[in-house]
Amino acid sequence: MGIFDSLKDKATELLSGATDKVTEATGIDLSGATDKLAETTGVDVGGVADQATQATEGLADQAQGHAEAAQDQANAFGDQVTEATGIDLPTEGLTDQATDKFGEATGR
Repeated sequence: MGIFDSLKDKATELLSGATDKVTEATGIDLSGATDKLAETTGVDVGGVADQATQATEGLADQAQGHAEAAQDQANAFGDQVTEATGIDLPTEGLTDQATDKFGEATGR
């Protein structure tokens, strides 16, 4: 799992927790809010959440692509340093290392 997938999962978890906290504090169940809004106004907003989810997934995919491109650039740079100086500059797995550090920091 990439760092951006971890971020997306954490955001989903936080939003779910926030909804639960609002329900606990107010006694208002927000889980059916879109249905209630559609019933009251005649406007179906159910697709808004789906669109937001798709946009988030698209951004996560793009971000993962950028991370992979950065890893490729780091590998190429490391190879050039090794060729020019004979010193092995380890650059492999930087994305994985960053994901692991993020996991350690967030407890995921």
